[in-house]
Order: sequence, then structure tokens, then C-alpha cells
Amino acid sequence: MDVADARRHLASLIARTAKQDRSAFEQLYRETSRRLYGVALRIVREPHLAQDVIQDAFIRLWRYAHTFNPDLSAPETWLHQIVRNRALDMVTQQPQTTGTLSLEQFGDDEGEDSEGSLEASTQDVDNEEHEAIRGCLSKLEGKYRQVLTLAFNHGMSHAEIADHIGVPLGTVKTWSRRGLAELKSLYESSQLRLGVGRNKTSGMAATA
Repeated sequence: MDVADARRHLASLIARTAKQDRSAFEQLYRETSRRLYGVALRIVREPHLAQDVIQDAFIRLWRYAHTFNPDLSAPETWLHQIVRNRALDMVTQQPQTTGTLSLEQFGDDEGEDSEGSLEASTQDVDNEEHEAIRGCLSKLEGKYRQVLTLAFNHGMSHAEIADHIGVPLGTVKTWSRRGLAELKSLYESSQLRLGVGRNKTSGMAATA
């Protein structure tokens, strides 16, 4: 089956699922869940969380299959987006994450190709700072939150993020700069409100 036939096949299964055809839904699950699990696992990094993501994603797919428009999106892109959105929601809901970094380690990689300063470090931050950053991250516009979450929690470079979410590299760089500027502003404001003062916020001016 070539790519065009495969896409038509998936689109047909989604269309039948939209009509509450359980056999089509089960076939769609059998044919796509393994690959989609890989998408979820790359984001949440834990098998049991990835399984939860897939379960939730397919529940949503069953409910909202009627919203799929093959003229606007390839079926695999649409399916991946459902899984990515649910996985990112789950990441921001987790009380603990690994591979986090402090705001000082964020930076713009303008002029670099693929390995930029968005690459996350495994350096731990203290719980107070970590929770403050996560709180600020959750307030960002969705596209900015998605890009920074992939970098912040999963060490992905600009090029890797662009490939992962299917947008141009230049767009990812723009979203990361703007999102980073907003994140730093929100973080600095939150620290000032908490009375932390300038000691922890100095040197955090946005580099957009």
C-alpha cells in the first residue's frame, strides 16, 4: 500500500469511526496505536504514562472523529496531534519531571543549526523554582508552551522540535524566542510578588 492509499485508508477508518462504527474504531486502534504510543512515550518518557495518553487519546478520537477534515490535514498528522496534545497536557500535570533546567540555561540559538541552547540539561533545580517555572509555563499560549515543554522537559533541540511537531525550523525558533521572553517575564514577576527580590531574577532579561 503506497502513501496515498494508506492515507485514504486511515481517513476512511476515521470517517467510519465518526459514524460510531466500532469495528472501524478497533481497526484504527490496531493499526495506529503502536506508532502513536511511540509519539506519547517520547514526550512523557514513562511507559505507564504513555499508555494512559493513548487510552485518553482514543477516547477523544471516538468522541471527536467527526471533526476530522481530510482537506485540511493528513489523517496521521491529525492522529499525532491528538496524542501530542494529550501527552503535553499530562506532562504539565505531573508533580515531578526529570531533566529540567533553570531559566538561566534557556537562551536563543539564533545562528546555530540544530544544537542550540534550547537543549535541556539534567541539572536539578530546587522544588520552589521548579514549581514556579512550571506554573509560568502553564500560562503561555499553547504553541509557545508546546515548544518550550519539549525543550524544557525533554532536551529537544530546535531542529528536533521542528521535525517532531511538523512546522518549519524558523517558526520553532520564533515561537521559542517569544515564548521564552514571556516565560522569563512571568517568572520574574512571580518571584518579585513572592518577595524573592532581585538576587534570583537578575540576569534573566529576555534575549529575544
